[in-house]
Amino acid sequence: MNKYYLGTIVWSGLILALTLTPGKSLPSVGLFSYDKLGHTFIFLVLSFLYVSGLYANKNSLKKSTLIALLVTVVYGGAIEIIQEFIPDRAMDWRDLVANCSGSILGIAFFSLSKRRNLI
Repeated sequence: MNKYYLGTIVWSGLILALTLTPGKSLPSVGLFSYDKLGHTFIFLVLSFLYVSGLYANKNSLKKSTLIALLVTVVYGGAIEIIQEFIPDRAMDWRDLVANCSGSILGIAFFSLSKRRNLI
């Protein structure tokens, strides 16, 4: 197991702990709130770690990015659906948009960094 997979597993566990722990309901906020930036950031990191792990295992850049995008988007969607069944949590389509945006940004950042030989 490469270090990126280990980071992906730890980060995924942290996301689960933070998003599926019952909590107090938060007031409704706009699309560009700090909460949404938090969602975007955690999924940016997740997708960057995952695509890095896939690519380090000798997968092509295209295959690595497609798999990472699919897995992280499904993961973010599953979390939002599960939250509907957690006390004091609720599914929010804006969170899903932020999760997906973070996944796309993390993969784009990896791809650009790879093309410019920064990593």
